Amino acid sequence: MQFEEVKELIAIFEKTDLNDMEVQLDNAVVRLNRGKAVPMPPMPQVPPFQAQEGPEAVFMAGKIPSAGNDDLQKQEASNILDTLPADKRAKDEDDADNGNFITSPIVGTFYQSSSPEKPPYVNVGDTVSKGDIVCIIEAMKFMNEVTSEKSGKVVEILVEDGQFVEFGEKLFRLS
Repeated sequence: MQFEEVKELIAIFEKTDLNDMEVQLDNAVVRLNRGKAVPMPPMPQVPPFQAQEGPEAVFMAGKIPSAGNDDLQKQEASNILDTLPADKRAKDEDDADNGNFITSPIVGTFYQSSSPEKPPYVNVGDTVSKGDIVCIIEAMKFMNEVTSEKSGKVVEILVEDGQFVEFGEKLFRLS
């Protein structure tokens, strides 16, 4: 199981009302739970997890809000923002104020066309209308057409074809 697949599972789990989810693929088992930690019984056919060094070995689950720690979560979020470089914080603030964006409605892989042989749905300089298909996001082997919620001219494509995108990530800048 790849890191990106685990991130997709976490994103999907966060959007559901499920309290517990367990997925087994190949030799990996992922268990997500909204309650307190519950030890998972050993599974004889699966070898125990071996910790590895490197970023691909680190899996981070989203915080589950719980009563009484709102101030702590706000402080943690503030600390994370403080670690961003000043130019990145300034760019994010400018993006919020300037221009219209088409954002990703789901977590998945961004594709500009329906297949490698086909031309992109939109290019820089094209004019899109509300409801036009602008790209595809693949999530869990499903191809999801993304439609524009706004009309305008495509000024910039903000992600690369085949790039993993998060929910709400900016895909296109419109004028």
